[in-house]
Amino acid sequence: MSQNDALFRIKDLEVPDYYVDYYSGLAKETYNIFEKAAEAKSSLVDSSGIIEPKIAFDLADRVAKMHDIDIAEPLRKLLKIHGKEISALILSKHIALGEYSQPNSTLEERLDLAVRVGLAIVTEGVTIAPLQGISAVKIKKNKDGSEYLSVSIAGPMRSAGGTESAVTMLIADHVRKTVELSKYQANSFDDETGRFVEELRIYEREASSFQFHVLDEDIVKVIS
Repeated sequence: MSQNDALFRIKDLEVPDYYVDYYSGLAKETYNIFEKAAEAKSSLVDSSGIIEPKIAFDLADRVAKMHDIDIAEPLRKLLKIHGKEISALILSKHIALGEYSQPNSTLEERLDLAVRVGLAIVTEGVTIAPLQGISAVKIKKNKDGSEYLSVSIAGPMRSAGGTESAVTMLIADHVRKTVELSKYQANSFDDETGRFVEELRIYEREASSFQFHVLDEDIVKVIS
């Protein structure tokens, strides 16, 4: 996005002239700083020859540039009609079906991108969760040979971050249904639900309590 692009985005807004002048000044100074940073980076004295941060105008820009995918305009249109959550589900479905992806991308790659982009929309592209909070999105097999979508979340069990984790699972289940993968079949190889409940209770007793106490039977129902 160039300085002219930044100014073009506000040309139709009904705002006072002093606001336009203020915004124009910010845009000009920002791009001047980036030009100086690029010149400094070109010396290769630093460990990297590129400027890592990217200039983004809004949520759609941030998400598109975070994942290097051309979805800014479609996302803006969705956000004008729907909230973040619904927009995330709609766009993640399109990505899972192959839109906005490379022609030779695999189903697993499309699902990985769909989950990460969906989470980025919900978190407004301002957290690292979509990039580093999700460590892997894989297609795996159940005991009966059917395929399910596996999402691995990075980081330890803790009280914070629950919303992002839950939304990630919601988006993953949505795109799973879109491409007609099976559900995960718990307890096929081990007493996974029992182990999860026990680990959770040990954490509560020996580490820290959670903001909300979930009953054992509710945990088993959710996992199953």
